[in-house]
Amino acid sequence: MTEPLSVIIDDDTETIHVDPVTGTVITDQPDGSKVVQLDARRPKKDDDDDEGDKWFANLADEIGEAELGRIANDLYEQVSADDASRSQKLDDIARGIDLCGLKLEDPKSSPGDSSSGVEGMSTVTNPLLLENLLKGWANAQAELLPANGPVKIRDDGDESVAEDDLADRFEKDMNHWFTTTAREYYPDTSRMLLWDTYFGGAGIKKIYRCPMRRRPVSESVAIKDFIVSDATKDLRACSRITHQIEMRPSVMKRMIFIEAYRDIGLTQPSGNVTAVDQTIGAVQGVTPQKARPEDQPYTIWETQCELDLDDCIPAKSQFKGEGIPLPYCVTMDKDSRQILAIRRDWDEPAEDVIGTKNEDASRKAMYVKYPYVPGPGFYGTGLLNILGNCSSAMTAAWREALDAGMYASFPGGLIAKNGTRQNSSLFRVAPGQFDAVETGGMDIRQVVMGMPYRDVTPGLIQMMEKITDQSNRVGGVADLPAGEGVQNVPVGTMLAAIEQATKIMAAAHKGMHTAQAEELGLIVELFRNNPEDFWRSNKIAPRDYWNEERFAQAVSNVNLVPVSDPNVPSHIHRIAKALGLVQLSAMPQFAPRMDMDEVLKRVLIAMKEDPKGIIVAPPPMPQGSDIGEQAKMLTAQAKIREAGTKAQKTQLDAADQAANAQLKRDEIAGKQRVAETDLQKELVIHAYDRERAMAKQQADDRAQMHKETMEQHQADSDMRDAARQREHDMNLAAADQAKAMREESAARQQEHHDRTVDVAQYNLDRHKVMNPPKPAAAKPKAKK
Repeated sequence: MTEPLSVIIDDDTETIHVDPVTGTVITDQPDGSKVVQLDARRPKKDDDDDEGDKWFANLADEIGEAELGRIANDLYEQVSADDASRSQKLDDIARGIDLCGLKLEDPKSSPGDSSSGVEGMSTVTNPLLLENLLKGWANAQAELLPANGPVKIRDDGDESVAEDDLADRFEKDMNHWFTTTAREYYPDTSRMLLWDTYFGGAGIKKIYRCPMRRRPVSESVAIKDFIVSDATKDLRACSRITHQIEMRPSVMKRMIFIEAYRDIGLTQPSGNVTAVDQTIGAVQGVTPQKARPEDQPYTIWETQCELDLDDCIPAKSQFKGEGIPLPYCVTMDKDSRQILAIRRDWDEPAEDVIGTKNEDASRKAMYVKYPYVPGPGFYGTGLLNILGNCSSAMTAAWREALDAGMYASFPGGLIAKNGTRQNSSLFRVAPGQFDAVETGGMDIRQVVMGMPYRDVTPGLIQMMEKITDQSNRVGGVADLPAGEGVQNVPVGTMLAAIEQATKIMAAAHKGMHTAQAEELGLIVELFRNNPEDFWRSNKIAPRDYWNEERFAQAVSNVNLVPVSDPNVPSHIHRIAKALGLVQLSAMPQFAPRMDMDEVLKRVLIAMKEDPKGIIVAPPPMPQGSDIGEQAKMLTAQAKIREAGTKAQKTQLDAADQAANAQLKRDEIAGKQRVAETDLQKELVIHAYDRERAMAKQQADDRAQMHKETMEQHQADSDMRDAARQREHDMNLAAADQAKAMREESAARQQEHHDRTVDVAQYNLDRHKVMNPPKPAAAKPKAKK
């Protein structure tokens, strides 16, 4: 029933009159006429809104139903087009979840099973993709979500004692808020890092103030519920950003009760089950569709978009009457296409800025993107795109290997028709048992023939190993040696190996660190607008410690940053840097210039150990007459340290040479494995050339083996020479003396030899003089 119309006539000083009961607005015109607005909404009182913020009030109460219907139809068409543009992405996600192998299945396919092409074929799934996902996720969670909290205060070194105390309190209470008050932050962020960032290529965080929890909330938005145009590459460039929310009916009623949404009649929700939901339900063993209609959630579209609503623009704004679309946040029920809320999505300008060219109506940042590898589109590139094809190939290879092993162990065969006159043609012969076969007088080999099944070939196994190694390198997984033999590797060598193996992981970590810093900034901005949300549930801060003035001082003077280091993507990097500090402090040329207490503190922090209770004060130094003894003791300690440093350097050099030799041997073995793998692949592809290729390969293998054996012998010889180098150095003085003695002896022998040669030459010359040769006898003339 319509309430009666009330007209209030006031004095001429006011031209706008509002009925306090119905909210009808009457405007006096200059010519004496009156304009009555019958569809106006009853204005809210000051106490209706807890925060008293009218700028972000629900504007849907001030817009007519016809205009709301037009906005809903246009927005539904736009969001539906955006949703349709990502259908292939959702199909890829559903297929990728199957590639992880999380669903328990029978080892053999049954009739009608679409997962295999042949009945009875293996249906196992290789966990290559899942392994890389878990390793990357574990490292990201350790860096971005430490147990003590995700934030720290950046120390610039010029703060006063009071500012340091305020910063320490702010850091402690902020970490308490993330770990205790906002209990959903850690598990929700962990899920996002695994299934959105590493798996899908991009994780989305939504930062907003929840009207029900009355505090800032940072929750992840699954890719299947985040609708943008696939052609968009950046959140800031999106014309529309839609969050698809599955809202329980009870939550919908509470949102209407607190007047966050309009109180309108909504149709019964029908549910929205995608291919991703069905795949997730199959993995978890549940049905995604609700069985009871009463349990069906509402599908809500919360869209950041641009609308031309001139009536919602302040009268003094420069955008008034210009027809320029401005950012708004529109909440709509998808099934009924009813607008639930429309709110301004830009900050309220200051009084001195309204109407000037400096007035800014930029959209408020609500979402933060956690990237893995940048992609050509918005959603980025995850391990699903990087390793999906490799995982499919490994799954096919696993199934072929299992089937080949089964048929090799339990072979089938063929039997001649004239040999089937027996009780059964199904032979199951146990070990040590013989079954009779009626051959009809023929040779049994001509009656029964086994199928040419083959066991797993070495080529297939080597190909799988190559695919796994290459996939781990492409996926950025670092598997470094940590057993015996690497504890003496120099820090520089270890850091170089770590850096080479973790380049992809380090690049992804930088992007996630930047995203978390942006997320922290948005959360602090929400606390700045509603300071009481920060200490309302804080039970560890002193009573009445926080107030608006102190909180504003902390937010303005303190730089809040993530605990993670963008230049150090993993804990092993910190350990290596700590070992570097220890080695530097042990060198005599650097030890006097380093603070040993600070070095010890940083090493303990790198080891994630609390320095409190471990570091004690140094013993008191001797005084008076003991100064000379003190100097002697310090000199002796310096000499001992120098000697130890030299010995350590000698050991490190030897270990470095051994490591280089080992690396050379590994390189040789790797070349051999690659050559063998390439050969086996060619054999699989070109089976008809197998014999010729095998003959050629045998010759090549012998030549290559001879060459590698010589290289390995040379490497072993180099290592032995390095091991004997120290002994050679110790005997160097004796060797030099022996060499000098040998040279002196050789000189005396040469001198004696020269004298002997001279005497012999003298005797020979004297003999020639004393015994000249006789003239030759004249030859008789020949007779004519």
